Amino acid sequence: MAAALGKLKQWFAKKRTPRPSSVSLAPPPALLERYRQYKRLLAANSAILTTVADIQVKMDEGFLFDMNYVREACDRLGQEVEAMVEALNGMADGRYAALDTARRQVAHLVAEELVGAKLQPAPLALPLAEVREGFFYGGKAEKLGELTRLGLTVPAGFGVSAYAQKLFFESGDLEEFIREAISHSHIRNLESLREAGEAIQAKIMAQPLPPELSQAIARHLAQMSSSRVAVRSSALQEDSFFSFAGQFETVLNVPRDQVEARYKEVIASQFTPRALYYCHASGFSYQELAMGVLVMEMVPVRCAGVLYTDDPRGGAGAIINAVSGLGSLAVGGVVEPDIYRVEDGRIAAQHVGEKSHMHIAAPDGGVQDIVTPADLQGPCLAEDQTLALAELGNRVKQHFGLPQDIEWALDTQGRFSLLQARPLRVSRQLKADYLPPRIKGAEMLLADGIIASRGAAAGSVYLLRNQDLDAIPQDAVLVTSRALPEYGVVVGRVAAVVCEAGSATSHLATVLREARIPALFGAKGATAVLQPGDLVTVDAFYGNIYAGRVEELLKVPRGGDDAVRQTRAYKVLERVLKHITPLNLLDPRAANFRPDGCRTYHDITRFAHEKAMEELFQMSTGRLDEEGARRLVSAIPLELNIIDLGGGLSPEAANLVKVRPEHLTSRPMLAYWRGVSAVGWQGPKPVDLAGFMSVVMSTATNTNIQERLHEKNFAIITHDYLNLSNRLGFHFATIEAFLGTPEESYVSFTFYGGGAELPRRMRRVRFLTRVLEDLSFRVELKEDSITARIDGYDADILDEKLEVLGRLMMVSKQLDMVMVSEEAVEQYYREFSQGHIPARP
Repeated sequence: MAAALGKLKQWFAKKRTPRPSSVSLAPPPALLERYRQYKRLLAANSAILTTVADIQVKMDEGFLFDMNYVREACDRLGQEVEAMVEALNGMADGRYAALDTARRQVAHLVAEELVGAKLQPAPLALPLAEVREGFFYGGKAEKLGELTRLGLTVPAGFGVSAYAQKLFFESGDLEEFIREAISHSHIRNLESLREAGEAIQAKIMAQPLPPELSQAIARHLAQMSSSRVAVRSSALQEDSFFSFAGQFETVLNVPRDQVEARYKEVIASQFTPRALYYCHASGFSYQELAMGVLVMEMVPVRCAGVLYTDDPRGGAGAIINAVSGLGSLAVGGVVEPDIYRVEDGRIAAQHVGEKSHMHIAAPDGGVQDIVTPADLQGPCLAEDQTLALAELGNRVKQHFGLPQDIEWALDTQGRFSLLQARPLRVSRQLKADYLPPRIKGAEMLLADGIIASRGAAAGSVYLLRNQDLDAIPQDAVLVTSRALPEYGVVVGRVAAVVCEAGSATSHLATVLREARIPALFGAKGATAVLQPGDLVTVDAFYGNIYAGRVEELLKVPRGGDDAVRQTRAYKVLERVLKHITPLNLLDPRAANFRPDGCRTYHDITRFAHEKAMEELFQMSTGRLDEEGARRLVSAIPLELNIIDLGGGLSPEAANLVKVRPEHLTSRPMLAYWRGVSAVGWQGPKPVDLAGFMSVVMSTATNTNIQERLHEKNFAIITHDYLNLSNRLGFHFATIEAFLGTPEESYVSFTFYGGGAELPRRMRRVRFLTRVLEDLSFRVELKEDSITARIDGYDADILDEKLEVLGRLMMVSKQLDMVMVSEEAVEQYYREFSQGHIPARP
C-alpha cells in the first residue's frame, strides 16, 4: 500500500513542468504537411465523386455526349485518383505504394476501353450478305448486310473493309504523311484545315492501290450484273448515332473502270476541312474512323427519298420525304420534296412538293440535273405505296429496336429498295422524356429531398436502427439517418433508399445510381415521419415521398433515349464505367480492404479516404513536444496545448503564448469547448473507500497508465479540423473531427483506461456506449476501451454532437470510481440523457 501511494506521489511531483522559453509558435512543419496532404486528398475525393455523378446522370437520363466528353471525364478521373493516392502516400511516408500499383492497373484497363477494338486483318472485300458487325466494314455496310440477311430488298453489292484502307495507307507511306499534315494544322483555322486536307487528298489520289486490293475489287465487280454502281462511304463510326451524315463522299452511277478511282475519292473524303473539323469536334481521330467502302448496283429509279419511322420532332407517326429521280436531292435540301405523314396505318397528312428539277443517271457516268418532266411533278407515291413503305420502315425499326432514318428508292417496276438505315434521334420535351406528371391528391409525407438516384419505387418502410443490414427484407424502402458507403450491400434487396443526410456525390449515391435504385438523400425527418412497415412511394423525380402506392409514378419508364444508348460514346463509357464505379470495398474491417483488393477507381477512392483519416488520427498519438504549441487558459483547470495548423485561432492570437477560449476560431474545437464549458470542472463524485483503494492499486500496478499519465493534452486545430489528445484524471481520450461537406465530415472518438478496477471501468464504458449510440455513433466496445465514429451528416448536426461529446467528457471523468453496479450505469445514463442530450424533433 505504501509503495502504491509513493508512486502516485512521484507522478504528482512530475506533473507540472515549466514551458521552455524559446519554443517557436509556428506549427511543426511535419504536422502542417500532413494536414496539407489531407486537404489535397479531400479535394481530389470530391472532384472524383462529382465527376462520377455527372457521368452517371448523363448516361441514365439520355443526355447527348461525344467521345470528347468521355475522354476528358476519364482523364480528369485518372488525374484526381492519382492525386489522391499521392496525397495518401505523402501523409503515410510512402507506405501505400501498393495502392499506386492498383491505380496503374485500373488506368491501363480504362485506357484500353477508350482505344476500343483494334483494327484486325480481315478479308479485303466480301459480298454484302456476308458483311457483319465486327468485321470492320463500317456501320453502313454492316447494317445493310443485316437487312439483306433479314430478307429485305437491298441492291446487290459488296463491301471493302476498313483494313483495306490501312493496307493502302501503309503501302505508300501515306500514314506518316497524313499524321504529319494533321499535326501541323489548327482546328480553329479553316484555311489551315483546308491546306492540310487538300495535300492529303492529292497524295491519296496519286497513290496506286496495292495489287491485292485492286484484284479483290475487280473480282467482286465481275460478279455484279449492273454496268453502273454506287460507291459509298462506310466509316467505322458512320451510321452510329454520330452518323457523319453528309460528311463523306458518295459517288453515284460509276462505270466499272472508274471504281478504283472513286474508291480513293471516297477514302480521301475523310480529309475535307469539314470532315476534319467534325471528327475533332466529335472526339474522333482519323485512325478511329478508318473507312470501309460500299459498292452497290445502281437501281433504275422512278423516285427516292428518306423515311423517318418516327417524327424526329416528337410528334406521332412516320414521315416520308420523296423526290423524283435519284435520291441525292432528297437529302441535299435543294428541292421541295413530297411529304407524307402516316399514322395508325393511314395517311394522316400529305403535301406535294414543287420538285422543279431532278437528278438522273448521266449516260457517261455521274449525275445529271434536269428539269422535272410534267408527268413526274405530281405525287411520287400512291396511297398503297406510301403505306407499304411505312410498314417496311416499321419492320426495320422493330428489327433494330430503335427509330430509324432510312434512305429508300422505288424502281421503275414499282419495287422498293433500302439504300441505308441508321438510328434516328427523336426529340422529346424534357419532362416527357424522363419526368412523370406531378402527383395531385396523394398524401405527401415528405418533400424536397435531394435526388441521389432518379426513379420511382414503392415498398414497405424498413427503418435501419442497429446497422443490421442482413435483416432488411426484400423490396423494402430502406430509411436511414446517414448515407454510409457500407449500405451499398443492400442494392440487390431494396426497392428504394431514403437518407436524412448525404448528397448526390457520395459513395453510396454512386453505387445506387449504378444499380438504378431510386434514392432520396437529405430527407429531413424521414426516420421520424416514416413508420416501419408503412407502404410508401419514393418519388426520386421530384424529391417527394407519398403514402401508399402511387401507380402514376410507378408506370414511368426509366429516362433516356434509346438512340443515345447506341452511340459509340455511350457504349465506350458503359464499358469504361465497369472499371470506375463498382465499389467492392464496402467494409473497412473486411479482409479485402487493402490495396490489392482495389479493382476500380471507386475502390481506390474509398480505400484512400478511409486510410487518410486513420493517418490524420495518428497525428496526436505518441509524445508531441511543445513546438508550435500555445497554452489554453480558461476558468477550467485543464492544461491544454493548442497547435494551430491554420485558421484555428484568431489573428489577435498570432504572437500569444497563452490563448483564451475567445481566441478559438476552429469550428469543431469551439463546439467541443461549448460542451466542456457548459458542465465545467465539477468536483469528484462521492466515492466509497473500495472505490478509492481500487484507484490506488490499479494505477500503481498498471504500467501503461503510469506511462501515459506523463502525457500532455494537445489539440491540433484548423478552422474545420480538431485532433484532441485528452487526459482527464486517469482515463485517456482522443477526439478527431472534420466539419466540411456531408461526404467529408466525421467525428471519431477513442477512450481508454481509468483509475478504478477493471469491472468499474467496464461499467463506465458501457455508460459511454449507451450515450454515444443515442447520438448515432457506431461503437466498438472492448473491456474498458471504446472506439466510436459518426459520419455522413451535415456539419451543423456534427457540431451539435461535438458539443454533447464535450459535456460527456466532463461528466464522465472519475466516474469509474462510483460505478459500483449495473444500477449505477442506468442511473448516470438516465441523468445524462435528461440533462445533456437535446430531445429529438
